[in-house]
Amino acid sequence: MFFEKIGHFATRYRSPILLVWIVTAIVVTVVSPNIDKVASSNMSDFLPDEAPFIHASDVINDTFGKGLTSGSTVIVIDAREAGGIRSDETWTFLEDFKQWLTSDEAPDTIARAVSPTDSEALANMMISKDGGVGLMRIALTTSGTEKATGETLDTIEAWMQDNLPPGVEAYQTGDSPIVNNTTESVKTSVDRTIWVTVILVIVMLLIVYRSPVSPFIPLVSVTLAYLITRGIVAWLGDTVMTITSYANVMMVVVMYGAGTDYCLFLISRFREEMADHPTIDKATSHTVHLVGETISSSAGTIFVGFMAMTFAKMGIFKTSGPALAIGIVLSLLAGLTLVPALLSTLGQKAFWPGEATHRSPGRLYEFTSKQVSSRPLLTIVLIVVLMLPFSIYGVSQRVNYNMLDDLPKDQPAVRGFAIMNETMGSGEILPMTVVVTGRDPNEIAVDMVHLSNDLVALDGVKYVRSLNDPLGEEGELTNLLRVDVQLRLAMQMFSQTGTGGDGASMDMQQLGGMLESLRSYFDLLAQDFPEVADDPNLATIQDLLGNPMRLIQGRDELATAIEGLAARFETIDDAYVLPTMFIDLLGQMPADQQGGNVAMLGQLLPNYITDDHTAYKLEVILDVPPTSYEAMDTVHAIRDVLDEYKDGGEAVVGGSTATVTDIKDVMDGDLLRAIGLVLLGIFLVLLVMLRSAVAPLYLIGTVLLSFTFTLGVTNLIFKSIDNAAGLTWYVPFFTFVFLVALGVDYSIFLFGRIKEEVGYHGIREGVHVAVARTGAIITSAGMILAGTFGAMISGEIRGLVEVGFAVAFGVLIDTFVVRTILDPALATLFGHWTWWPGGVPKPRTQRPSQSVASGEAAD
Repeated sequence: MFFEKIGHFATRYRSPILLVWIVTAIVVTVVSPNIDKVASSNMSDFLPDEAPFIHASDVINDTFGKGLTSGSTVIVIDAREAGGIRSDETWTFLEDFKQWLTSDEAPDTIARAVSPTDSEALANMMISKDGGVGLMRIALTTSGTEKATGETLDTIEAWMQDNLPPGVEAYQTGDSPIVNNTTESVKTSVDRTIWVTVILVIVMLLIVYRSPVSPFIPLVSVTLAYLITRGIVAWLGDTVMTITSYANVMMVVVMYGAGTDYCLFLISRFREEMADHPTIDKATSHTVHLVGETISSSAGTIFVGFMAMTFAKMGIFKTSGPALAIGIVLSLLAGLTLVPALLSTLGQKAFWPGEATHRSPGRLYEFTSKQVSSRPLLTIVLIVVLMLPFSIYGVSQRVNYNMLDDLPKDQPAVRGFAIMNETMGSGEILPMTVVVTGRDPNEIAVDMVHLSNDLVALDGVKYVRSLNDPLGEEGELTNLLRVDVQLRLAMQMFSQTGTGGDGASMDMQQLGGMLESLRSYFDLLAQDFPEVADDPNLATIQDLLGNPMRLIQGRDELATAIEGLAARFETIDDAYVLPTMFIDLLGQMPADQQGGNVAMLGQLLPNYITDDHTAYKLEVILDVPPTSYEAMDTVHAIRDVLDEYKDGGEAVVGGSTATVTDIKDVMDGDLLRAIGLVLLGIFLVLLVMLRSAVAPLYLIGTVLLSFTFTLGVTNLIFKSIDNAAGLTWYVPFFTFVFLVALGVDYSIFLFGRIKEEVGYHGIREGVHVAVARTGAIITSAGMILAGTFGAMISGEIRGLVEVGFAVAFGVLIDTFVVRTILDPALATLFGHWTWWPGGVPKPRTQRPSQSVASGEAAD
């Protein structure tokens, strides 16, 4: 009675209903924010709060300031066709580029830029061994997802393209460009998917109904529902939760697929009702009365499946679930109100130039259902034997966590990364950051060196940049925390000041400051290293530094004493001190005498330690791909090492590899959790619908078989054709939820009808009749749903292409194999046990004149 009332209401108030839907869609679209601007393409935004990376990011930001750890871009300069990086034109370009980046004309969001032109030491680190490729690193004050970051990247790109020398190419890659390129590719994918979906729906409905009017009904209905859903989800993304940029394309395919299916069942039934009841109002209300419960149950099943996603920890699923659930609810509301209003308005014109008629069962389904009901066991064994090998293959394959593989190969971020990986190693683009806090300033130097050594010893670590080795293993300045290195470098710099006789470039005030820093430094050595307190070389140095006039005359004596003391420190383990006074000494030198390395130290060294000397930072560069499973194992090993350094403070690791590691760890639990919750929800819905505990169990078994089979085929195809390393990490999750939530609809349609027909014809014949009568409509619905997901293949995001193919293929397998052959065979084999404990009506010989069984809608 409830759905009959809805049918009467939709028929009676058809014009107001049409107006309300149209006005609501317009208003919501106008007032809601742009979904592309509030959605995020940065996967780190979707990690749960308890993920180690989230805590690490907070510690890094709190300790070293957001400006050092927000967005960044790495400029890859390919000059292999122009004589190399050190050619005159390319080197001048780099100098001009650095000058522009640090000028007032550059965007305000640029915090720091490091170039090979800054020093020879940096050049050796930032230029490939063959000299053909170089890097520039630009740190930003804004994150990769902020609008200002995109504008900054565009401005940098424009300057480079305007100034690049002939034969030189430049690409932006790294964290922020990858996020930016992903966002653009998602937008392109959404646009393509919408157009392909609309065209596919029109073509398929034209084939089904052979009328140019009928496709107009679902297109109007679903489009209005989609516009309202998009606005609501955009508002939620702007105020309540972070939504993924993938949500929009998911809503397109789900709503146009499921929503069109609802319209298909309504229009099919309306066509039959119009053939029996010429009165439009009666035909419309009776259509909603008969089909309303069926599509509501279908939507309820999908709603349960999508809402189960909210129990996932990974935000990309946790937020996509409610967004898709809202879309299904609005699709159902449109089906129960807007579609009947359109049908009652059009009447017979909905089928122009044809007329409303009953659909006759196809011969294919008559034949198939007869064979299935006659040989159920053979059918089941044959299908399982054919599908099981692919299923085993599918569940045994690793997924791919490389975010760059999700993007087209011609994207600048991808091309730049590939060149970098080929010439210098990918670890340079995506280094990891380690921060340790709560240290004793007097012991922090030793602590830093010990941790660096522990990390370098791990598998997968290439080298570690630190205050001890600011440039890594290939840098010229190494072991800066060792006293012997500091002594020799101090003497080298001190001798350049002209204190022996050509000291015109240094006044007495500068000289006095340097001597004071040196005296303090050597006093510190005597205090911290009692074993050298009575060293004659130390006594000589302190005597010379205490008498400036004697120092000028005893230049050689000072050099000999410092070298002797340095040799003594070479024999002492853990002879490390913070070079703060040493740095002060260098800073007091005249600018024209400091040299490139000293100027570089002024930029880099403060970034490795806090002002209070209680926290320090390391940069870990890997010798394995940053998103590989080997890299993730290295992150776990690093975290194990850091656990030993947490006494009194924090010890954390951040960076893209740490993000990917946490995504994998969360996903390992999320997939199992999703499978369990979705299957439980579907089981409960089927339990209520079929009033049976047995049928839902083997229906769920066929769902799992279909899913794993689809996973295996999809893996095989993309690895063979596209040379993929594996399916994108989110593909199995989305594929499972979509296949189960959407595919089980057809089980509801089919088994509702089987239960009805068994009551009239008995088990075997009842299954045969049900399959024959529902085959055509289920096939049409399945092909439309598969077509809408297949539209995702036209997009640029590889993972979405894989999802589109997998769901489209899986739906077709469900439609032509599982729902048409396997499930009916199981129903026949189990016989009356299929309906335990509810049971089915005893076989009857005559159908009542007016049957209102739930499965009737599938005629």
